[in-house]
Amino acid sequence: MKILYRISDGSYKKERFKNATKQHCIENFLTHFPKEEVVIYADNVKDETLEWIGHLGCEVRRTNGGSSAAGFRIVLADALQLPDTETVYFVEDDYLHLPKSRQVLLEGLERAHYVSLYDHRDKYIPASMGGNPFIEDDAAELTKVFVTNTTHWKLTNSTTMTFSTKVSTLKEDADIWNKYIAGTHPHDFQCFLELRDKGRTLATPIPGYSTHCEPMWASPLTDWETI
Repeated sequence: MKILYRISDGSYKKERFKNATKQHCIENFLTHFPKEEVVIYADNVKDETLEWIGHLGCEVRRTNGGSSAAGFRIVLADALQLPDTETVYFVEDDYLHLPKSRQVLLEGLERAHYVSLYDHRDKYIPASMGGNPFIEDDAAELTKVFVTNTTHWKLTNSTTMTFSTKVSTLKEDADIWNKYIAGTHPHDFQCFLELRDKGRTLATPIPGYSTHCEPMWASPLTDWETI
């Protein structure tokens, strides 16, 4: 597996768990994934940020994309140079992970084209109340459920820019990805919908093994402030 971890000193202004500093998120991540698999992309970071990243023991690349979409374009270009048989995990800098995350990720990719460990809470909120556009007033997603050695999974319609896939799949879908990361903000929702229309599957574990650190959208059933 090759893990492309993107970190920046700039972020969209959002409420986050009190423990979810960028330093804590990456240190949490490295307790569950081997450092030799990780490349940290330090995009437009200050020198002091680069200094503490350098002590983590991972390969580090300093970049100057300057926006979320531009940063992803950089890592996507690198991912597309990897062998077709490689698995890649794109990770943003404001996610927490649970033990066995790596194992679960690989299990999911045996059954789906794309995998996210994040069980996005928007799939349990009706569209009429600000949730996912495909969720009706019963607060339930129409899906398929399957099981692997470690967990149950569901197929879902979309996720964020923290996800995993095989490089062969990524290369076949590169035209779709490039379409939705052309500006300053990646349009992940629309991208995954088009991938679904192409016949791609996206799976997430239930409950999630990772979460975005915005409390109102956190993966359910885990006390993430204790992670």
